Amino acid sequence: MYDEFAGKLGIVVTLLALVLTVAGCGRSASAEELAVQSAPKLGGFVDMTTVASRPIAPLKAPVFHQPDAKPVLPSRLLIPSIKADMAVVELGWSTKKDANGAIFSEWDVADYAAGWHKNSSLPGEPGNIVLSGHNNIKGAVFRELDQLKRGDKIQLMAGGVEYDYTVDEVLIVPEKYASAEQRAANVRYIQETADDRLTLVSCWPRNDNTHRIIVIARPTALARSQ
Repeated sequence: MYDEFAGKLGIVVTLLALVLTVAGCGRSASAEELAVQSAPKLGGFVDMTTVASRPIAPLKAPVFHQPDAKPVLPSRLLIPSIKADMAVVELGWSTKKDANGAIFSEWDVADYAAGWHKNSSLPGEPGNIVLSGHNNIKGAVFRELDQLKRGDKIQLMAGGVEYDYTVDEVLIVPEKYASAEQRAANVRYIQETADDRLTLVSCWPRNDNTHRIIVIARPTALARSQ
């Protein structure tokens, strides 16, 4: 039983790593890139041939006050300082085949909206709420993330409730030419965290996808003094 659980958890961690490869990007990997990445590795594509039929283990089980209560998903994101106001939709992942016929899993990306990653936390829950969005196509809702600075405000709506956040960090990390060690380091930004935070992820710069921009915001009530 332990081996099976560990195997499922490993799949989830690999799936998390994929978001920094595909979320918010304006193009798909070429056949040549897919061929190079055909072997399973952190931050690349994972061979799902032997596990495609298994259920995906959630990163954590949400806890609700009522046993039969339905989760309240985020529905709207507002960032006043960059005049951004967009819908939020739920995101999962899809299985696909590369040029060599190997099966891999890839995070979906929202069009004309921000996407909430279904393995991340929900508003009102402790942990890391992860949203991704395009930077240069199909609405380019996260195009202006590089204009954010520490202290800017963000509002996330869910179930008619407004959750307020304050930007704490704006980070740009290499992706296209990143080493395996760098990709492994990047994964931590979209994993579950002990503290409460909102993480926004997209590609960067505005007309390319060589890097990822990561915005970390903390609940305003808990934000550090600016």
